Amino acid sequence: MKNYSRKWITQRVTAALLLPLTFWFIYSAISLSEMEHDDIMIFFKSYINLLLFYIMMIVMLLHSKLGLQTIIDDYVTSKKGSKTIKFIINLFSYSLMCLMTILIFRNLF
Repeated sequence: MKNYSRKWITQRVTAALLLPLTFWFIYSAISLSEMEHDDIMIFFKSYINLLLFYIMMIVMLLHSKLGLQTIIDDYVTSKKGSKTIKFIINLFSYSLMCLMTILIFRNLF
């Protein structure tokens, strides 16, 4: 039971973190839509914008991973099917997190 409460709390914390980050992203996306390519590159060269975007993407991936796993726990009755689907979700989520980290650090240097 302890694992479920940790997942529940983590999902609520990630949702709370996503609220201000989503408003920041919407505001930034509106301003980015009017910029040229060079201006967009300058925008992401700013450490604060890059950090906020990185945090938003990692938290969003974690939040969606937890949500999908909750759906699998609730609706998939087969143990083998459940483990397989959760493995695929974890593989996909962590692969995207690693890819996002690599691309962010590549942009820094």
